[in-house]
Amino acid sequence: MSALFSKQVSRRAFLRGSAAVGGGALVGFNSLFGFSRVLGQEMSDDDLATIINLASTAELFATTHYLAGINGAADLGLTEPEIAYLKAAFISEQDHLELLQSLGAAPVVTEFYVPETLFSDKALFAAVTELAETTFVGAYLAATRVFSKSAETTPFAVTTAQIACVEAEHRALVRQIGRSLPNNISYAQFTLNNVSDAVPVLQAFLDGKGPDTLPTFVGPVMPPGADDIAAIRAEAGMLGYDSSVKPFAAM
Repeated sequence: MSALFSKQVSRRAFLRGSAAVGGGALVGFNSLFGFSRVLGQEMSDDDLATIINLASTAELFATTHYLAGINGAADLGLTEPEIAYLKAAFISEQDHLELLQSLGAAPVVTEFYVPETLFSDKALFAAVTELAETTFVGAYLAATRVFSKSAETTPFAVTTAQIACVEAEHRALVRQIGRSLPNNISYAQFTLNNVSDAVPVLQAFLDGKGPDTLPTFVGPVMPPGADDIAAIRAEAGMLGYDSSVKPFAAM
């Protein structure tokens, strides 16, 4: 299946939208996944509940994805530094999720689907993770745009910008895992006008109905449990992870 995927959808084709500027950045994703709604249609801004609920769904997907990558490290052929990248990413995504939940957020779905070779094909893993992180950056920048409109929500705008910066770090590191130049852009890509515009990009991971150009989606993949979270958090000091930086909205 991995060879078939390589022939049908090259990594460059999978991510060909990522080098574009502004609103065209995810055109490649839209074409590949066959979505009709993407890239910030002209519509009213998402409300607070929509933003935090969808963001928490993205964060739960991220923790699920990174945990599966960590557990599949041998099959993926990851090096020790690469495994450390994933563990640190897992911790930060879990922190984001818990912050959102403290604000009353609830993920829209709690189970996810993935291409069947995702955690055994390193190139596919890098490509899908870059897709996800690029989308997360765009979503949090969209949230920043919405929150920055009001003095009352400005603290949240700063916090969503903080999160977008960290998601961009994840994007860079997974590009390195995929043997691409990590820091290949001058500006984080503003690809989505609203957080809800991210849904079509990631829909296949939510319902398992991927396009014919990708391997069969399988699942559901269950999210991390309390023991999984505790085990990786226990490694934070050994990894050199800095847990002292706090979200601006909580300061």
